[in-house]
Amino acid sequence: MSAAARRVLAGLYAVTVAETPYGGQARTWELLGQIWLNPGKVGGRRRSGPDGLQRIDTRRVTAGRDPRLNAGRVLEFEGVRWRILAVATGPADTDLELERLA
Repeated sequence: MSAAARRVLAGLYAVTVAETPYGGQARTWELLGQIWLNPGKVGGRRRSGPDGLQRIDTRRVTAGRDPRLNAGRVLEFEGVRWRILAVATGPADTDLELERLA
């Protein structure tokens, strides 16, 4: 069975970032619910950063239409957290572009 033919259950999280009294940042992960996904293959791209070029894992998935699926939110499935970069809503489903969180 191909990866595109199977469905997985993912947790959908909203991330809230707050500044700590010491100037740092604290992230809070609020579970919004669960979403059924048809995961695609893991791809990658290179991004330049302070440590030089780094490989960033990316993935495209398909989900049912859900108003909670917004860019910036996080999906967790198969033991990995993925940030939603882009959302394209079609007549019957939603295509998501994801980036793996380190």
